Amino acid sequence: MNQKLRSLDILKGIAVIMIIIVHNRHFIMQDLSGLRQLINFGQMGCQLFFFTSGYSLCYSWEHMPPSKNRFFCFILRRYLRLAPGFLIFMVFNLILNILLIDVLNLSPGFVMNRDPRAILANVLFLHGLYPDAINSVFPGGWYIGTAFLLYVTFPVLYTVFQKLGRIHPACMAGIPALLLLLNMPLVRWIASASGGELFIGNNTFLYYLFTNQLPCFSLGLLLYFQNAKRRLRFPAAAHATLFAVFAASCIALYLDEPAPIFYTVLPSLAGLAVYSLAAVMIRIETDGSKSARVRTSPVSRFLADCGRNSYGMYLVHSLVSWYGMKALTALLTQHGRTYNDLLLYGLVLVPSVLIIYALGRRVEKALTRIDHRLRRD
Repeated sequence: MNQKLRSLDILKGIAVIMIIIVHNRHFIMQDLSGLRQLINFGQMGCQLFFFTSGYSLCYSWEHMPPSKNRFFCFILRRYLRLAPGFLIFMVFNLILNILLIDVLNLSPGFVMNRDPRAILANVLFLHGLYPDAINSVFPGGWYIGTAFLLYVTFPVLYTVFQKLGRIHPACMAGIPALLLLLNMPLVRWIASASGGELFIGNNTFLYYLFTNQLPCFSLGLLLYFQNAKRRLRFPAAAHATLFAVFAASCIALYLDEPAPIFYTVLPSLAGLAVYSLAAVMIRIETDGSKSARVRTSPVSRFLADCGRNSYGMYLVHSLVSWYGMKALTALLTQHGRTYNDLLLYGLVLVPSVLIIYALGRRVEKALTRIDHRLRRD
């Protein structure tokens, strides 16, 4: 498939807005707000990103020139695409921490771990391997640490999918299931070996761990081989039904605040939901019949543009959703004043998304220019 899929951009746009939805509530929502847990479900936007990355990396890998150093070139290319923006905003974060904490004696929206070892792990994108560094240096930075480790596994995964697909296309479907089954005892063993320092649960190191997100990532590769390679394509109606089932199950399980072990299953369940949704969207987009084409609405155009600028938006939201929201609530609660958290959250959500979108587009353009220069060099 040589065309760039708009469907993937729309999914990435949905993902980045879901992440803004959950991170905006950090300093606005009070603990007893009725919609808090439902809003928190926005964290599953990360699984949309992992899935779309798995799919789109297949296309990137196939269009790389063959060479003995293909794996090294692939990883270096991923690093150079992500590192400039991440490092620039990490410096912004450091400056804000120094200014607010050390100079003004104020509490910042995000207290940065300034341990040189933790900072170095983030600079090298190895923080996904270190519990103390994975999410303590950059707001929401665990996503980059986990994603980069998933990128490292990609060439091996791609080769396995390719070889199993040659044996029989149905064999490929067992890879995500096998990865899920292997991960569950692995995280249990890590928790046991840590002597209780690490434990399974939401927003913990073992939840962020790349092996816990690997089945979801692999589902992106699975759909690529099934769809782009024209193997085992199921009816759109069947995928739409599966999406409804998987999405409802994922939401219900999440809202029920399940036992800790289920957080090793939730990312995969979210991955299955987006796998089914993406299958429907891509089928509609690539249908050759004019009658089957869906006219692009303003909403879909906006979501697709958010998807194309999603990395820039991710970087910008690290400042808006943490420092901006903290400053807003500090201003509103001066002199003992209070506010209705649900009302305030609703009022600032759309403006914050639009601000992050506008700034994210500018950041994305700047990073694209840097990326082009690095490629020429």
